[in-house]
Amino acid sequence: MALWFEENASPAHSLKWKIKRQLFSGQSRFQHVQVLETEQFGPSLVLDGIMQTTSGDEFIYHEMLGYVPLMAHPEPHSVLIIGGGDGGLARDVLKCPQVKQVTLVEIDPMVIEAARQYLPTHTVALDDPRLTLVEEDGNLFLDRAAPGTYDVILVDSTDPEGTGPGLVLYTPEFHQKLYRALKSDGLYVQQTGAPFYNPEVVSMVTQDVAQKFAICRVYWCTVPTYPGGLFTFTAGSKRYDPMHPLREVEWSTRWYTKKVHEMAFTLPPYLGELVPDAVKSAQA
Repeated sequence: MALWFEENASPAHSLKWKIKRQLFSGQSRFQHVQVLETEQFGPSLVLDGIMQTTSGDEFIYHEMLGYVPLMAHPEPHSVLIIGGGDGGLARDVLKCPQVKQVTLVEIDPMVIEAARQYLPTHTVALDDPRLTLVEEDGNLFLDRAAPGTYDVILVDSTDPEGTGPGLVLYTPEFHQKLYRALKSDGLYVQQTGAPFYNPEVVSMVTQDVAQKFAICRVYWCTVPTYPGGLFTFTAGSKRYDPMHPLREVEWSTRWYTKKVHEMAFTLPPYLGELVPDAVKSAQA
């Protein structure tokens, strides 16, 4: 009999993956952590019953979250990643030759341990000498960060649901801490979810970011793993417009190109309705 993992995208819609076997299951201090070997997408990380990343399509999410801000900043030497304990984002960020130092702050050591063992294509850069791995709450880490420390901050978190550890990363207080930790020309990006199922997330974040940062932008891509396929990111920048890449990538990619970068900021009318007028008009 076939085994299936099912995730509820809404009360009226669910997603299912055919599973070969469960590779890992454990309860950390923060969440339930699983690694499932799916038939379609290979080893996949599940947190509190929500599919987070799969070996089969993770490159889309990680390249778009990482390379859009890195290519829009002229000198992204110092990068902070909050979340991302699976290592996929750090791997791609460290391919950028302008990046000299990465600090990855992950709240849950079990995520890192499980990824190292069962998601080896994600974690190849976790021992890179340019990377500092900190096992701590990213929100508390920012409390101690010196003002103007980072060129780019990337928030690779779980969705703001229930009482999970990602909830605080979508608050105005957290965005203020991000602003403080960035250099005078710094920028940040965080994932703002699947708008067909959680439209309030991108609306809530963009309303706040547009008030705090000189430039607020929304961009999107399609990720088969995530509900509805359509997935959004919100960027806040003090100086450089994230819509405009400053250079081409100098290494092999599987999704990101300069042209894809530019097109990702074209908002379908449905998405435009969810963001402030200033953001919508700038991206029209």
